[in-house]
Amino acid sequence: MYAEPWLWYDGNQHGGMDYSQWESMIVNRMNQPAPVTIHLDGEYSPGSNSGTIYATFINDSTATINGRIIIVITEDSLFYPAPNGVMWHSNVPRDYIPTHNGTTISIPPGDSVTITMPFTTHPNWNKSHCKIKTWIQNDVMQPDSTKEIWQGAIVNLLELGIKEEHSSEIKEIQVLPNPCVSGGFIQFNLPFTGEYEIEIYNCIGRIVSRFSKNSNPMRWDLKDEKGNRIPAGVYYYRIFSESLEKCGKFVVLE
Repeated sequence: MYAEPWLWYDGNQHGGMDYSQWESMIVNRMNQPAPVTIHLDGEYSPGSNSGTIYATFINDSTATINGRIIIVITEDSLFYPAPNGVMWHSNVPRDYIPTHNGTTISIPPGDSVTITMPFTTHPNWNKSHCKIKTWIQNDVMQPDSTKEIWQGAIVNLLELGIKEEHSSEIKEIQVLPNPCVSGGFIQFNLPFTGEYEIEIYNCIGRIVSRFSKNSNPMRWDLKDEKGNRIPAGVYYYRIFSESLEKCGKFVVLE
C-alpha cells in the first residue's frame, strides 16, 4: 500500500505538493513576525512517570489575543509495521494535555498567561525520544479552511526541570514551596549567613522586586515593588553578595 505524505501547515493538512515546496512554505511562515512569545518548562520524574508542564504565553502585540493552546507529548523513531508498509514513525502524538481540544485563553496586550498541566507517561515509551510540544492558534477558521498558528515551542521530555550545577561555595539554595500559590509566600533557605541581595525577574526579564537582607531563611510575600501581588507564571531569582552569585527559578500558580 502507498500513502501520500501530508504537510501539516497552520492547523491544516496539505497534500499533492512537490516535496521541494515544503521547506520554502515553512521557512516563509517562520519568518513572519509572531505576536506571542512562549516559555515552555516543567518538571518530570522518570521513576514515577509523572510530571508537570508550565507554559507561559506572552502577548507582545497591542491587541487582545483570543486563541486555543494545544499541548502534546510526541515520540520519535517509533518502530511499528504500519498497514501501508512504513516501519519507522516520527513525531507520533502519544498524549494530548489535557485533551486534543486544548485550552482556550484570552491574553490582554502586554500581559501573559501561564498554563500548568500535570501529565503522565507510559512505561513503554522511549523517554529519550519523547518531546513536549505546544502551540497557540487562532480558533477562527480562515477562508482556506486553516486555523493560523501564531507561535509554538518544544522541549525534550528528559530536559524538563534540569537544575543548574551548584558551585562548591553554594551547595544548595532551597525555594519553598515551589511551585507556590499566588496567595501565599516564598521562602529562600540559604546555606550561608551574611548580607546579600535578591532580584526577582519575570519570564521576559523585567525586574519584579529587589531587596537586601541578612536573615536566613528569608520570606517574601510575592508582592512587586508597588505592593501588588505578582500574577501566576515562571519567575527567576538572582541572589548575590560580595563573594557569590546564584540564579534559579520558581513557579507561581493561581
